[in-house]
Amino acid sequence: MGFNQLPFLLTAIIPLTVLIYYFFRKKYVEKQISTTLFWDEVMKETKASPYLQHLQRNTLFYLQMLGLILLVIALLQPYWKTKSIAGDQIIWVVDTSATMLSKKDGQTIFEGHQKEMLDLTNRLGGKAVTIITTGTEPQVILRNETNTKTIQNAVKSLEVTYANEQFPTTLDFLQTFISKKSTVIYLFTDAIERDQLPLELPDVKWIVKGAPDNLQNISLQRFGATKVEGQLKAITQVKNDTSKEQQVTISITNETGKVLTNKKIIIPANKEERVLFDNLPDQTALTAKLKVEDDYKVDNEITILIQQNISKILVDQGLQQLVQKAFQAMDFPVSIVPSLQLGDSKDDAIIVTNQTRLLEQKKQPVLLIGRDDKKAKEVKGELKTKDSNLFAYAPIKDVYVNELYPAFRDYKTIATIGDAPFIQISPVGHIAVLADIQMTDWPLHPSFPLFLWSAKESLASSGSDIGTFSPNERRIISLAGTGGGEKGYEIFTQGGEYIRSFEDGNSFIAPTKPGLYMMKSGNEEKRFVVTLQQQEKVITKGTSFEYGETMDKKATNFVQQPLVPLLLLLIITLLLVEWEVQRRYGFTH
Repeated sequence: MGFNQLPFLLTAIIPLTVLIYYFFRKKYVEKQISTTLFWDEVMKETKASPYLQHLQRNTLFYLQMLGLILLVIALLQPYWKTKSIAGDQIIWVVDTSATMLSKKDGQTIFEGHQKEMLDLTNRLGGKAVTIITTGTEPQVILRNETNTKTIQNAVKSLEVTYANEQFPTTLDFLQTFISKKSTVIYLFTDAIERDQLPLELPDVKWIVKGAPDNLQNISLQRFGATKVEGQLKAITQVKNDTSKEQQVTISITNETGKVLTNKKIIIPANKEERVLFDNLPDQTALTAKLKVEDDYKVDNEITILIQQNISKILVDQGLQQLVQKAFQAMDFPVSIVPSLQLGDSKDDAIIVTNQTRLLEQKKQPVLLIGRDDKKAKEVKGELKTKDSNLFAYAPIKDVYVNELYPAFRDYKTIATIGDAPFIQISPVGHIAVLADIQMTDWPLHPSFPLFLWSAKESLASSGSDIGTFSPNERRIISLAGTGGGEKGYEIFTQGGEYIRSFEDGNSFIAPTKPGLYMMKSGNEEKRFVVTLQQQEKVITKGTSFEYGETMDKKATNFVQQPLVPLLLLLIITLLLVEWEVQRRYGFTH
């Protein structure tokens, strides 16, 4: 214990003066005795309890003296020494992956680490702290922050992002913050091996805070469904990572939460089981849930969409070879099909052709380039485009077009040459380019392959579903099936909770929590699913250890814990007690 303001010790003269005055004052005790016969009895009672009576008569005085002494001590600013964190530079790396939600004794790993960080803030001793969270794109929450309150607020605001921790990326990013100072790095995670750390760094000490031991986990590893003759067949894969045999219940629900079926199974220790579900009613989305008591609940549920999957692109053999080569250059299966066989295809594919009769079918999306039922006419004028996300990545400029085919009725025009329609979108989402490629110089422009890619993405997502994402996954998506790119989309959970807005043409970032989500824009609605990554379905044994030493390892660092707040609280309490004594007994004589 120590004092920061010893000169204030001179203020002790105030209570000493009061005390000296008290001892030299005249003392009188008034007593009314009805007769001298009772004098002896009164004296006996006085002598029997002199200290108690003295205290009763002088309670207010002693309370005031104690208050003055405490005030003098408070002016000296006393403190209590506690050992502080070593190192000149302190970095906290916080794992925010889904496995941090494993729970032991009613507390998640993440909550336990937050409490440890809050405790460490009281032992910083004015040292600066940098906080970094893990992930594919590590985030810097604080950098060289010394204010204790700011650090504590930042720690309390940390949240689990469910995405995999990606330690190689995070640790590479971390090394850019390590300076020539002595550095102590706290790594708050569930488990990490020593050989994963860059231990060759000089003057760096690693302190790893891991998960508790013996976490029990039974996980739903995979869930899939396929449509056969109007009915669904589903399969689940359940894994038991415990050392005991487990009984679990698997339930299948639709998107409204209605239970379609359930099964009870017994899984041996450290084994996997596959469970089949037949004759499920036709649904657009299914959710599989595990009902079991374990320490990690996040991997007990998976949602999938039942949707048409575009497996390839079928290009009409009669089209110009530049179109064929442009599609073949994409990272997507492409087949060149004879014109007469194109309409007989039963694959879930995008058809690229000039046969207008194929526009009448709705099963397969069509990209029409030219027309085989009309004759083209010469056109003149400037090429103009409307706001559509088909042009978000491929703005068409300075393209020369010699001839155009007649336009389709009831199609939305998104590009024109003069007043004549050049590119249109049908009510069901087909895209029509009203010119043969050889009628233009478009292939000489960079926008040509980019437009074909955008058209492919648009046609592939022209339904109500846009696919499956990992938590916080960043992806470029196209939603221009009906030309809706001029509108923004709002993202909601299945229960209707608003998440955020998304402007089409921007990079899409999936929500954090796994589940089924909706994207709405006016009357248009699209669905997508966020699913947990496979790495986040495995609970590894927790590891906590320390490695390395800093150059100041022999130095003893202390932080001062002030006692003034406690003293002020005691002084206020004494004042309240004094007020109560004075109210009851009045001033003492």
